Parts: sequence; structure tokens; C-alpha cells
Amino acid sequence: MVHKVFEQVLRFRRMLTPSGPIWLPIVDVDLIYGQAERIIVPMIFDTGAVTTILDASYAPFLGAETWTEGEPVPVDTAGSAESVQAYRFIACLEVLGRTFADCPVWLMQLPPNDFWRGLLGRQVIFEHFGFGFWESTHELLVTANP
Repeated sequence: MVHKVFEQVLRFRRMLTPSGPIWLPIVDVDLIYGQAERIIVPMIFDTGAVTTILDASYAPFLGAETWTEGEPVPVDTAGSAESVQAYRFIACLEVLGRTFADCPVWLMQLPPNDFWRGLLGRQVIFEHFGFGFWESTHELLVTANP
């Protein structure tokens, strides 16, 4: 039997919806910009997202006046049969204590909410960690030593 050891346990965050409470795996990510300034961006840990997606309002932190200044990319989303427009940028992100200086991110208009401002995708970031879920206890398990 294989045994894995996880150094970090991140609790899911409870979000109230009209249908009742749901629990989401939210990870606080540092978006590093300018002269090493930081802003914390709460993101859903999304194993289905290849690329990290940020809300369009973060364009100024990526050195752009508008979110449409990046390279246009069509994005397929889980809830839509049609692609939506996003724009590709490169960002410096700190995730779970590790810094990723050249991380691709796509900016797109996300639905407004108070709980998360992006989706943490697999590209560049996930290969540096091992992850596990314990859904019944609302926990995301993390190791930097898979």
C-alpha cells in the first residue's frame, strides 16, 4: 500500500448560496507586481482548469490599463457550449510558499462574488506539489515532497 505524507492542510471555505451552504477549496495566492508589491487573490483550486484564470479587474497589476491588452485566447468553460474570450498575460505568483515568476494567466470577466477572484489552474504550478482531498472534512492536503 502506498502512503503519502502531506505537510499542509488547507480548510475549504464555507460559502452561503440561495440553495444552502457549499464548501470551496480556496487558496490565497500572492500576485506580485511592480517593485515586489503584493496583493492576495483568493482562488478556487481547480483541477479542471489547465491555466490559471484571474478576473479582468486585475489587469493593472499585470501592467495593463485594460484586460483586453493581452493576447486573445478563446476559452472553453464547463458551463457553456460556446467559447468565451480571455486574454493571456504572464504573472508572478506565489502559491503555497513557492514563487512562479513566469506563470501564464488568462484574464476574463468572472461573475462577481465575495469569495474568490480566480481559478488556480494546473499549468506551471501543480507539477511542484502533490495534492489530496478529503471532501467530507472539507480539506485540501498539500505536499511539496511528492
